[in-house]
Amino acid sequence: MKQLLQTLCEGSTPFCIIQKQDSEEILIVTGENGRFRNIADIPRKHDDTDGRCIYDTISVVPFCQIRERGYTVRDEGEEILTIVISSQHEVDAEEFLGLLPSEEICLQEDISYDTTEAEYATIIKKIVNDEIGNGEGANFVIPRNATGRIADFSVPRGLTIFKSLLENDYGTYWKFIFYDTDRFFIGSTPERHLYVKGGRVKMNPISGTFRKDRNWSKRKAFKQDLLHFLSDQKEINELFMVVDEELKMMAKMCDRGGAIVGPLLKEMSKLIHSEYLLAGESDKDIFELFTDSMFAATVVGSPVENACNIIAKYSESSRRYYGSAMMLVGRDEKGEDFLDSPITIRTAEVDVTGKMYLSVGATLVKDSIPEEEVLETRAKSAGILASITEPHRKCTGGPLLTRLYNDDEIIETLVQRNQNLSNFWFFRQEGRGVANSSGTKVRITIIHNEDDFVYMLRHMFSCMGIEVSVVRFSEYDIERDTSDITLLGPGPGNPNEQDVEKIAINNSIAAELIRRKKPSLFICLGHQILCKSLGFEVKRKDKPLQGSQVKINLFGREELVGFYNTFAPQLPGKPVEMEVSSIPETNELIGLRSQHFISYQFHPESLLTKNGFNILQESIEHLLRAC
Repeated sequence: MKQLLQTLCEGSTPFCIIQKQDSEEILIVTGENGRFRNIADIPRKHDDTDGRCIYDTISVVPFCQIRERGYTVRDEGEEILTIVISSQHEVDAEEFLGLLPSEEICLQEDISYDTTEAEYATIIKKIVNDEIGNGEGANFVIPRNATGRIADFSVPRGLTIFKSLLENDYGTYWKFIFYDTDRFFIGSTPERHLYVKGGRVKMNPISGTFRKDRNWSKRKAFKQDLLHFLSDQKEINELFMVVDEELKMMAKMCDRGGAIVGPLLKEMSKLIHSEYLLAGESDKDIFELFTDSMFAATVVGSPVENACNIIAKYSESSRRYYGSAMMLVGRDEKGEDFLDSPITIRTAEVDVTGKMYLSVGATLVKDSIPEEEVLETRAKSAGILASITEPHRKCTGGPLLTRLYNDDEIIETLVQRNQNLSNFWFFRQEGRGVANSSGTKVRITIIHNEDDFVYMLRHMFSCMGIEVSVVRFSEYDIERDTSDITLLGPGPGNPNEQDVEKIAINNSIAAELIRRKKPSLFICLGHQILCKSLGFEVKRKDKPLQGSQVKINLFGREELVGFYNTFAPQLPGKPVEMEVSSIPETNELIGLRSQHFISYQFHPESLLTKNGFNILQESIEHLLRAC
């Protein structure tokens, strides 16, 4: 081990060192450099492993890679940085720590941000008012970007920073240092992005941040503050929104279903986060799964496609490698492909001249308080910055959650979060089949309006035994639609902007579906478009309902449902010749039902809709009677 470290410190060998989940082992891999512009270009191996676990490549993927999904992004030519692994070693963490160098580190250029805290607060206000407030999405992550320069930077100094993370940070998914002889990536990331092994797929959406910025001398005081955090509706909704967004990805990737575990608490040296574990099964290739998962809603926003538009709008430069992911690819003991991918946050990028890049962001939602979000970015950057500016410090405070081990009030508060969530996503996903009047398999066409909620809908319908096709709004042709039912799906946008191409196309689709009396479902934006076609006024709400659960009366029965809307159709003063559901306090029309169509302002597929599967199944059975 000592000889290996000496070789690495010479600086001519590409390497990556990883500690996973505070493990007692450290993984060290070395190899040759590779640079690529596409995920598919990363080298693959398929040889037998002789019963061993073999690591083939480790890559740092730039955020601009999301262009492979067709999304808008600022691309300054960043490449996938890959080490094609030729040797791998697992060593004892404690012994390895004792051999790491402890160099002095000085800043040649002070760390400076591209926005002041006041400017960042202004951006937050614009996001909440102009973007979330205009129906462009539920949440967005806009980073603050910092630069600096470390004097006389070298591999030993990079290892010194890494050593500080090993000694002082805990509760992370990966602590790592990646070096390709041109630059370093050194980080302590809390969040697993994607893990695939043996057909099992896992994601860990993390959101909700409790800052450990006080000295709690008494267990009672810490418990009181933690319970306040766990009961904070803004923090709860923030986590639910990112779970919904990553469920969209899981529903697209995992054709054999899955389930949710949590909520869980993850404690780090400076923060405590709340999280869920999403687990599913898939037969897809690991590279296809990774591409479908670019990138986590927790560091992009939702819906992801439009969040990319907003990020590009408010950012003057590329995100570089912030908020993307790393990819450790290999073959397991059976010779099957596996992938382990952490999110690249709480990570410093440093080139060989010492030039440093560091980004940090907060999840901005309708209830965001600018001053609080600014403080959150400060807390998130504290761990990695301290390892750079004070690498020889010793962490004085240990984990706090151990004080509340098995505390029944904490456990009960966490468990209560799930009581009113979707039964479908937490339990085995099976449903009874539905058939049309001829007894044949039902077919549904879902029109994609730039929101991957459609894949959650597809998964629910598939569990009913329904054959589903998803087609983008710009490619939909009603003349070629031979399905039994058509669903005009949700998506971002202002339904009153008739000159916007997407809205104009949706208006035409809705009008033609109604004219032809085609059995149809309309959800969220689709509901608003339908209501406009029927002559109802659609108004902007005083306060958006992005990621909110509301108790409603749905055609005569009480339901808990999830809303993601900024606009709402208004119930007219005169009688309506169809069944309606409304919110009397705001006069909002949230449901319509006729012989040939059903329309919902809420999302039956959402985690926030408790009986969403049953609502959809009953809707399908109602519409099939019209066929």
